[in-house]
Amino acid sequence: PGMDCSVVATRHKGMYMVSTTDFFYPLVEDPYMQGRVAACNVLSDVYAMGVVEIDTVLMILGVSKQMTKSEQDIVTTEMIRGFADCCREAGTGCTGGQTVLNPWPIIGGVANCTV
Repeated sequence: PGMDCSVVATRHKGMYMVSTTDFFYPLVEDPYMQGRVAACNVLSDVYAMGVVEIDTVLMILGVSKQMTKSEQDIVTTEMIRGFADCCREAGTGCTGGQTVLNPWPIIGGVANCTV
């Protein structure tokens, strides 16, 4: 209760899985920065638990159906780049995820680590 993360004992004695999910609609005008903002928020949930090394991040991406194909390509590419750059700078990688069509763009992710 009250935590942004799930902390679950694994089948390996003394090991725990820390996981979080977060996603955001556009908060800033720049799609690259939006990707970074989303990644920072996903990562910060785990950091708030005192965990500083994140094993992997999955991306959640909603591509706006209201944009033209050209706009989708530009905005989506930049959001992905910002998200991935931020994960890389944090010492983790974005290793996959899920993309859907949505009325508006969203981006976020799932961060996982074992401690």
